[in-house]
This record gives sequence, structure tokens and C-alpha cells, in this order.
Amino acid sequence: MTTLFAFDFDGTLAPICEDPTEVRMSRAAFALLNETSELAGVAVAVVSGRDVDDLAARTNASGAYLIGSHGLEIRGPGGVPVRDTSPLEATLDAPLREAVAAAGMRLETKKHAVALHWRGLSVPPPFDLILRFRAWARAHELDVIEGRCVVEARCRGGGKEDALRWLTNALGATRVVYAGDDVTDFGSLRFAAAHGRGVFVASEERAAPPDVTVVASFRELYRLIREEAML
Repeated sequence: MTTLFAFDFDGTLAPICEDPTEVRMSRAAFALLNETSELAGVAVAVVSGRDVDDLAARTNASGAYLIGSHGLEIRGPGGVPVRDTSPLEATLDAPLREAVAAAGMRLETKKHAVALHWRGLSVPPPFDLILRFRAWARAHELDVIEGRCVVEARCRGGGKEDALRWLTNALGATRVVYAGDDVTDFGSLRFAAAHGRGVFVASEERAAPPDVTVVASFRELYRLIREEAML
């Protein structure tokens, strides 16, 4: 019997920052990943919209599965490649890039996506720029997903829930515990709630979905996962 513990990264294992490149996990989060990875009958996964290379560098969790790019990339323990997808080839046109910069918003270029961020903006984000970004994504046949102060245009396919389902089946996991904090985690949280437990890390930016356990802090999450691991 195997229990799968899966964690979203930004907002769950690590606090969200205005600049995504400045995000760091605490020592407690490192300990959580390493301690659970070493338990018998337990598999651990970190699930993120970040590139898997970026995720590997920030987690340093050699015993965990890493699911990057919302499921388009998967690496097994020890960095073993499991799934990969061709990178995004489309680029944003110069006028739109200039307008984004002039508005004080940020563009993040990933392997499989481009993300438009506005966290820390002192005024509401220009809705017309978000619409232009969405139109660009549609014109290049990209999926658009929403996050906390971010909208992302990404290669089609995958998804956090699909990746979690695949890993659950591949491992033969009999129980799944998933922790997340945003709408991109809702599908995975529903899946985990039906097969174990979904854990939502609360914030003022998102209301919790139904049928999940809500925690107010990483400290509460840590305590809950330790209790789950002892079941």
C-alpha cells in the first residue's frame, strides 16, 4: 500500500513573492519533503507551473517526483526523466511587450509558457492588456490559465490533475493527499478529496473549494502532513 503526498509549490511549500525568481522554501519545507520522502510506503511529489529545472533547483528534493509546467514535464526521484513536451516556440510581439513594461507588469518566459504578472502593482491591472495577452494566446492556440495576480498562456495538454491521476495510477497509490492554494489546484484537490484528503492553504485572494481541509499556514500544513504520515 502506497500513500502519495503531493504539494503545490508557490503559495503552498513556498510563500509567493512579487518576483517569482525570489521565491525560496523555508528550512521547515525542505524538512517536510525530505522526511516524508524517506518514509516506507510513501511517495512524494511537488507539482508546479514552474519549469521542472527551476523546480528541481528550488526544492532540492532528490527523493520526490517533480511535476513541472502544469504536468507537461515529470521527473522521477533522482532526476530520472519521465515525461517531457516540446517547448513553446511562440513569442510575444514587441508592442505588447512594451505596453506591459510601461504598465509596470512583468512577463515571465518559461519553457512551455509565458506568464503575465501584476502582483505588487499599486493600481488595478490594465484590463485591456490582459485582453490583448489572451487574444495573443488564442491566436497561437495556447491554453490560458488564471492564478493569483497572474495569467499564463501555455502549450496545450497536461494539467496538474491529469498528472496527479497518472502518477497515482503509476505508483498504485491507495491514498492521495494533495495540498494547494490556487484555482489551478482545484482539480487536484477534488481528486485527492475523493481518494484521501485535499488540503487548501488559505489566503485572502482565494476562497476554498468544497470538501477540503483548510489550513491557515504552512505550520498547520506541516503538522497535518506529519499526522497523515502516521496513519
